[in-house]
Amino acid sequence: MRHSLIMMSILPMLAQAATAPDGATMQEAFTTCTNLECGRYTSSKFSMGEHFLSGKIVRGETFFADGDGEREFKMAFKPERIISVFNQTTGEIYIAGTDYLETKDGISIPKDSRIKFSPHGFASPAPAEDLKNYGVRMTTEFQGYQYSVSYEKSSFFAVEQHGKLGRLKEKFGKSPVNITFFGDSITAGANATAESAPPHQPGYAGLVAARLNDLYPTLVSYRNNSVGGWSAINATASVEYRVNDLKSDLVVLAFGMNDGGGYTPDEYHKHIKYVIDAIRAKQPDTAILLVSPTRANPSTFTQNREYVSNYWPKLVELSENYKNVKAVNLTSLWDRLLVNKHYLDLTGNGLNHPNDFGHRMIAEAVLYSIIE
Repeated sequence: MRHSLIMMSILPMLAQAATAPDGATMQEAFTTCTNLECGRYTSSKFSMGEHFLSGKIVRGETFFADGDGEREFKMAFKPERIISVFNQTTGEIYIAGTDYLETKDGISIPKDSRIKFSPHGFASPAPAEDLKNYGVRMTTEFQGYQYSVSYEKSSFFAVEQHGKLGRLKEKFGKSPVNITFFGDSITAGANATAESAPPHQPGYAGLVAARLNDLYPTLVSYRNNSVGGWSAINATASVEYRVNDLKSDLVVLAFGMNDGGGYTPDEYHKHIKYVIDAIRAKQPDTAILLVSPTRANPSTFTQNREYVSNYWPKLVELSENYKNVKAVNLTSLWDRLLVNKHYLDLTGNGLNHPNDFGHRMIAEAVLYSIIE
């Protein structure tokens, strides 16, 4: 039995929204950023000009204060110095020595801290309905007990990528560039705070667009035709009207989270290949970025971890067999973050969506792949 994960779909910066033949919303036109708010303001507010993975500072890395867990929290990278600990929703800043203590690997939370932990039994056991459907609790309420840490570090992580995007990089800053994002609910922006709560951060596609518009004002337009709950097989049936209806300079193709519910690596390869072939038939020179999936909660039965681990070699194979196709490995990025982190530190819903910090990590990896 194939499991279809229930997804929230948040489409940032909708323009010319219409109902597609599949019944879901799509963008019929590209959005062009013509003011500082959708470019420089958003890019600066969420520190997209900094390099969290390859730089010396990480901004706003999250941890989940589990009322049934430890009171010590490791950072993804060994911290050299804690800069600040804060609540991104309320803006509250916590005091070193009172609300938190620095440790060699991160921070610890004293019992008299203003940082509030989740109630006992909040994360586990899951409610009966969630246990039946997912095996874990699924709720955006996890974000209410996630707190943010900014810190300095001296270690780095290079995101794995394979293939080339042709002459795409040469176009930036010289001529208009149109980008189509096509994926599942994560690419749609699900469980980023965009419209639901402060700080109102877009999902990774919106962050990528903001950073590119910051670097190349008015010259980058984009649309997001992703649909929550979709696997790559859904893309095979809709690529003509969700991607090929307009010419793009770059298509970001990001499926796999839901495919992991039942599609083998060979099936995944077949479906992604079909979509690439369809794009190539109408847009032979368009660059295509293949994005491997992040992982779902390791305790859920809705995703086969072995399948997901073996999607990356299939994307590498495709990037080798097609011109102007590159693949970026978000799966290994997520595995690296989870060396020191718990899944609930990074999730927006407890099951499969990243929170704001996770979306920023994805955005950095995608940006690195596009403009290096």
